[in-house]
Amino acid sequence: MPTKRLVHVVDDEPDIRRALALMLHAARIETRLYGSAEEYLAEVSINEPACVLLDNRLPGLSGLELLKRFSEAQSDAAVIMMTGHGDVPTAVAAMKLGAFHFVEKPFDSHGLLATVEEALSRAATIDDLQAEAHEFKARRDQLTPREGEVFELLLEGFSTKAIASQLGMTARTAEHHRAAVFRKFDARSISHLMRMALRPR
Repeated sequence: MPTKRLVHVVDDEPDIRRALALMLHAARIETRLYGSAEEYLAEVSINEPACVLLDNRLPGLSGLELLKRFSEAQSDAAVIMMTGHGDVPTAVAAMKLGAFHFVEKPFDSHGLLATVEEALSRAATIDDLQAEAHEFKARRDQLTPREGEVFELLLEGFSTKAIASQLGMTARTAEHHRAAVFRKFDARSISHLMRMALRPR
């Protein structure tokens, strides 16, 4: 199932929120709009791998302060900071806090859309990796304790015969456990099994 193309827009000016929503909608990108950082935090988990268009000058918690919370939470959100024209210190501070990019107002719509598309691609990649990690753990949890031992030895490169010797079982029993491991992981080969196990998580 493809990851939703969704951008969270956090800006206290209704006209800017509407203009950004129209621009993104024309590019077939869904938007959710927030008038403050607090409103965003009330509705979205700080750890969600989201794409966020974030204005710095907000009532209450500023954009930089929200960005700092993303940073402290080691969030995978791709945050594009919106700053006033020539506001270099804010842009520098945003990048140091892990902002994906910053854009200056007034916007160049083509440049902004290109940046948003890049951020969405990163968010989708992270989302896919998290889904793969969750699926791998679910499959790993299906293994019996003995199958878990066989699984670990397979990853170390042990043959079925060597696994039988290591675990004090017959070759036929080792083969039975090996087949169960492959079935539960839906693995086509030992290399496929190893690729699943060694993917970054």
